[in-house]
Amino acid sequence: MTTNADTTGTEAEKGELEGVFTGNAPANDDPWGFLKLPKPAAPAGPDPAATEPTTAAAAVESREPAEPPADAPKAERLAYFEGIVHRERELFKETVAAADRRFVERASGPLFAISRGLYRELVSDATGKPYTRFQDYLAERWGISRAHGYRILNEYPVMTALGDLAPEKLTTRQVPKLLGVLRSRGKDDPKAGAEAVRTVWRESPDKSPAALQATIDRLGWGDPEAEKLYDLSDGEKERLALVDRWAKAAKALDPAKARQLRDKDARRLLEQLKPFVEALEEVAQLPAGGKK
Repeated sequence: MTTNADTTGTEAEKGELEGVFTGNAPANDDPWGFLKLPKPAAPAGPDPAATEPTTAAAAVESREPAEPPADAPKAERLAYFEGIVHRERELFKETVAAADRRFVERASGPLFAISRGLYRELVSDATGKPYTRFQDYLAERWGISRAHGYRILNEYPVMTALGDLAPEKLTTRQVPKLLGVLRSRGKDDPKAGAEAVRTVWRESPDKSPAALQATIDRLGWGDPEAEKLYDLSDGEKERLALVDRWAKAAKALDPAKARQLRDKDARRLLEQLKPFVEALEEVAQLPAGGKK
């Protein structure tokens, strides 16, 4: 039996690489060497998982004034108690943000490896059969949404390549630009791809998608095919079916009839449709209003 490592230069290897471009890489495969890239250096300062609070909000606690006496003005006592609530709320938000960063840093690599097909070794509690979709594995086993998993899989290789240059978070429009460079320039050498990503980042002044694209074009490193993100769906058939259903639903939306609605009904429908429209604009890389 021939393993992936034995197929160098064969049609089998060519198919595997093409699978990466389409987001459908084969099981247990890391053709771009993302998992072999040096991991980002640990951030300076205390571990976000430490039990002792170390955030700015927590530091306020040591300077907290004494509780006003019972006969103090009500406004003073209210301000004191609300100050505690505010501090604890900020501490909660900072702790969650730190835990989320820790999760992405430490779990992205393993999830990336599992996404290459290892998840098919487990049986779904919902169906009693092996998982066929990574998004189902994420949701059922870990409670991770498809959107969050999608971001982790696509952003992780780029953040790893950027290393100490990596920002706290990349936008969904920055990721495909840099992922395309990582793939196209790292076909033969993952480290060369990582260095190319760092070069694009350093030479793009404001780091906007447009600035990144301008730098990529100037360097001659553009490759639209390599920019295709990993998809957590079952493939093109499922995507086309979904688009078809939505297209049919859109035909039923009559602007003339919409103008006959009462204002409260119009606002309710607008609130329901707004997230969907914003998501479409983001995927299509359009600014608000739908105009390029």
